[in-house]
Amino acid sequence: MLGISRKDIKKFIRPEFLIYFFTCFFVLYRGIIYELDSYAFLSMEINRSSGYIIFLSFFKSVFGTYFEYPLLITQLILNIYGVYVLHTCLERLLKLKQLFSILSLLILIAPLLYLYLTANKILTEALAYPLYLIFIANCVSAIAEQRKKNLIYGAIVLLLLIYIRGQFLSLVPIGLISVYLANIKGKKNYLIVGLLFVLLPFVSGLLDKSFHYFQYGHFVSTPFTGPSIGAAVFYVADKEDVDLFHKKEEKEYFRLVKERLDAKKWTNTYANAYDSIGSFGHFRQNYSNICNQTIHEYGLRYFEKKGLPSDVQYIETDKLTLGMYKPLLLDNFKEWLKLYIQNIKASLGNSKYLILHLILLGIGIFLVLKRKDVFVGKFIVFVLLCTFSNMALVAIATHSEKRYMFYNDWVLFVILFLLLDRYFKTISKEDT
Repeated sequence: MLGISRKDIKKFIRPEFLIYFFTCFFVLYRGIIYELDSYAFLSMEINRSSGYIIFLSFFKSVFGTYFEYPLLITQLILNIYGVYVLHTCLERLLKLKQLFSILSLLILIAPLLYLYLTANKILTEALAYPLYLIFIANCVSAIAEQRKKNLIYGAIVLLLLIYIRGQFLSLVPIGLISVYLANIKGKKNYLIVGLLFVLLPFVSGLLDKSFHYFQYGHFVSTPFTGPSIGAAVFYVADKEDVDLFHKKEEKEYFRLVKERLDAKKWTNTYANAYDSIGSFGHFRQNYSNICNQTIHEYGLRYFEKKGLPSDVQYIETDKLTLGMYKPLLLDNFKEWLKLYIQNIKASLGNSKYLILHLILLGIGIFLVLKRKDVFVGKFIVFVLLCTFSNMALVAIATHSEKRYMFYNDWVLFVILFLLLDRYFKTISKEDT
């Protein structure tokens, strides 16, 4: 009577539709969530991602004090879209059984509902998570169907992703690998698409510097790299390392930071007093104290006493710590490397999960080389390389906080679903 058939009703009560519906309900019900970093983005501090600052500024300028709800709805739509794009891509190309397809959707959509709450928070994850999923979907589609346009779309999405979160610079070499795995026809196509990925860091850096020039008057990259990567080398350094530096400024700053870290026992020297967590555990527990409350804060204070304005304090602190990084790294490389390896292990949980990931990578490579279910092999290799590349870069810049690593939480599950799906299909064929 109303023109709605039983088929239409079944379509609307599909499990996938219900998952999306209840996700939207819970996200909207929860509302906008503020974290400590949220206020730094809203106040447009120079050491925060310029990409997300521009995004927030648009909503503040259009909606004024009522920006929260339009922002929430937009972030929700983008996150749902990102999940939908990758899920439909996997469903179409991997042809998983319905059970595994639904489980994959639940894993992909979990960050919107639990712990990370990507759509609700005023943080870069709100844009980075959906962009990451869309990048993966385009590259996987290109690998499966040898389509150049998907690689071009992937490169454009990756540019936005890097501009939002610099940690995804790690995906540039993986993008180049996807060009190879896609096996597109013609050397010219390889060169064009490959060049697009190679240029991404330069274009993203230019956009970042240009924004800072027009907004703050300084043609510089987001000034927080030095304190981030400096935390680990300051943690393993000793007092005698002051002799590594020749500039008065560097010597003064090193003494200030080292005295603070030693006084608070936030260095590798005091890790033995905490046998239950070890050196890496001690570092992870105190990372914020080392990086933010000491290296960064003391840098700002140091340049404030010199009479420099606020924005310049951030820039000079970044320059100073970047310049001190290499001497400290080379002099303490062995201890730093131990910390780095522990950081990588912790990124995946523990050594067992690292070994499991490596075994799955080996399976993927085996399938590709043996020309047996080649796309499945390429898919496994590609998504695991994305995981490892992100993990390797993040471990240099910070400790293994899940906020930086959750983007790949779905990978292990989807690979296991895929292998189980192939196993059950093989068994059913043998039975028939």
